[in-house]
Parts: sequence; C-alpha cells; structure tokens
Amino acid sequence: MAAKGSSRTQPSKAVYRRRRLVLLLAVVLMLGVLIWGGSALAGALRSDNDASASEAFLAAPDSSSPSSPQSSAPGSAGASDPAASGKSEEPDTKCPPASVKVAASTDAPAYPAGSNPLLTLSVTNTGTAPCEINVGTNQMEFIVTSGSDRIFSSADCQDGGADLMKEFAAGATEKANFTWERLRSAPGCGAVASNPNPGWYVFTARLGEVTSEKAVFQLD
Repeated sequence: MAAKGSSRTQPSKAVYRRRRLVLLLAVVLMLGVLIWGGSALAGALRSDNDASASEAFLAAPDSSSPSSPQSSAPGSAGASDPAASGKSEEPDTKCPPASVKVAASTDAPAYPAGSNPLLTLSVTNTGTAPCEINVGTNQMEFIVTSGSDRIFSSADCQDGGADLMKEFAAGATEKANFTWERLRSAPGCGAVASNPNPGWYVFTARLGEVTSEKAVFQLD
C-alpha cells in the first residue's frame, strides 16, 4: 500500500513577482530616507558655516573706518608718522659746529727747568641759544709741537675715553686742564728715544672736529 504524503501547493510565478516587487520598493524607500537625511545634515552644516563666516567678516575691522589705526586724523591727511618714519620728535639740542669755539692757553709764557706747563683747553658756545657740546675725554686732545716735530699728544697713550654731553648757555665757557710733564709721546703709545730739550713750543687744543689757535710757550 502506498504511504500517504502531504501535498504542498507551489507558489505561482505571479506570487514570486509580487514578492520581489515589494522587496524592491522597500529597498528603494530605505535608500530615499538615507539620501534625504544626508542632504538635510549637509544643509545644516553649510548653514552653520555660512553663519560663522558672516560673523567673522562683520567682526573684522573696516580699514576705511575713521577709527582704524591706518586712517589719518581729520586735517592731517598726508602727514607722516614720526614713529613710522624712524625720526625722533625730540629737537636736536647739539650746538652747531659754527657755534663751538675752542681756545688753547698756558698758565705761563715760560717755564724754568723742573717746572711743568699747565695746558688749558677752553670751549665756548658762541651761539645765541643754549645747546649741548660733547666734552668727553674721547673728544679732547692736547697737542705739543716744535716746528714740524710732533712732540706730544694726550691721545697717544689714552686708555679709553667717554662721551659727555653738557649744556652750555649762550656765551658760556668751560675749561679742561692738562699738566704736561715734558715727555715725548708717539702714536699708539710707542717707545720714544728722547725727551724735549729747552726751546720754544706750540700748544694746540682740539675738541671733536674743532681745533684752536696756537699758544706759544718756552721751556728753559
């Protein structure tokens, strides 16, 4: 006897087509939702970035604004800025060379043996207004000559020097003294062979670029 088995009805082709169509529509719907969500997010990000850029632009200084550092004050168009040009606003207080007079003198016309001459450099402001003169030791020089022979210079063996700006009233005079010990010197403080002999000598004073007239004296 043949066994009884349960018979199953196979779905028709039309059922298969419907199932595939439903599945395809579900996939398309999910893709649409994902695409819409991504577009919305991108749009929101663009909006935020645009807002931030606008805020930054509005916050930036306007170079054409009167309060901008680059703009000139009213009525000063074309004026130069002393700080920008590197020029100091302070006036030049130095005496012009034409107002500086240097003189040379000695404390005696002649000196006996064993007596050392006192040489004096005098500087005068011959201008009509107060001004400053550099009377530092690196500006001064006491020079002794005999004919064409350069006997002595205080700059030969000077150890360093310094600037000293000093204010001179109009017509004011300042003096500096130097005792010459009858010694010969050489540039660079080199060695010398002999000392000066009795005779006539000339003292000349120099301060910066200004040189005095000659002062003549005698050594016994």
